[in-house]
Amino acid sequence: MQINNSFSKSTTFGMALKITPKAHKALEQTSLEVLDKLQKAGEALKDTKYCHLEIGEKLRPRIDFPYASSYIAPFQPVKPKPSDSILEIKTTWDGTDVAGIRKGQSYKACLLFDNPEQAAEAYAKINALDSDLDRAVELTKMFDNKEIKDEADRAAKRELDAKIKTAALDLIKKFGAEAHEKP
Repeated sequence: MQINNSFSKSTTFGMALKITPKAHKALEQTSLEVLDKLQKAGEALKDTKYCHLEIGEKLRPRIDFPYASSYIAPFQPVKPKPSDSILEIKTTWDGTDVAGIRKGQSYKACLLFDNPEQAAEAYAKINALDSDLDRAVELTKMFDNKEIKDEADRAAKRELDAKIKTAALDLIKKFGAEAHEKP
């Protein structure tokens, strides 16, 4: 990996790993192992669409969303109950101050899965990782996949709503008439 001395904006690998100018000094002082891990993170996240992983000062990972949410370490998964499809992640809020949540506050981010087995698998996968960077990479992919699924669901609903509207207009066009009123 090559490090440029001129940072006018974030250095971006693929679409989702962004290394900010504040990380420059720490990058020059870190090990080749960490640089290799960051290179692999960039490759692993290159196809993400909505979420990205930002590496900032002291190489701190920050999961960032296109709206108010952003999270920084720790990224500690909470083991879901056997019947629970939600995986909670203990983290720190680093997004926009909203609804009484401020930067630096402890926060529980949630990932909703289709079933409890998927939530348990995600927990095991994240819990087995040994660093905040590794957990942040995996969580960025998981959050992004959730956003992609949610957007696909919204698009399907918009398409269905449009079909219903078209069918309703077609019925009115074919069979529309004034109500028969008896005198």
